[in-house]
Amino acid sequence: MEYLLVTFEEDRGVIINSAPGAWRTNELLLLEAGTYTIALEPAANFTPVGIGIVLEDTTVIEPYAITLTKTPR
Repeated sequence: MEYLLVTFEEDRGVIINSAPGAWRTNELLLLEAGTYTIALEPAANFTPVGIGIVLEDTTVIEPYAITLTKTPR
């Protein structure tokens, strides 16, 4: 298993490979090793949008970390 942490200033659903699931921001996510595209559920008020990552060689202590920033409307 691999570990991903998507940080955002509010609680939001995380979309992985265009499929919304039970994933949430600011929580440690467990996924299989592989290539993923990461985004957040609407509203599209964050940056960067549609991050592509390769998830491998992570640990609970050192997850792959992504920080998304809220953009002004």
